[in-house]
Amino acid sequence: MSKNKLEVVCPCCETRLQVDKKTGEVLWKEEKAKEVQSLSDILKGYEHHKKESEGEFLKQSSLQKDRARLLNEKFKEAQKNVDKTSTDKPLRDFDLD
Repeated sequence: MSKNKLEVVCPCCETRLQVDKKTGEVLWKEEKAKEVQSLSDILKGYEHHKKESEGEFLKQSSLQKDRARLLNEKFKEAQKNVDKTSTDKPLRDFDLD
């Protein structure tokens, strides 16, 4: 390897790169060979992902139902606490002049 070239290995994909030190330009790269999965392994992964997604959806759905119920209860409680005897209009800034 010459003095103005630098060889680097990517930590995530393990690709080997040769980079020019002066310009930072990638001169060549050598990618790691990817493992080919079988169709049955891909389908198992898909089914697992599908089950996880459905479980998360059901969980979030139940949380939203509980949230809606709690908000309705809070709203009804707030309506009970409203003073219904006052019928005069609220004061505005220019009414005070």
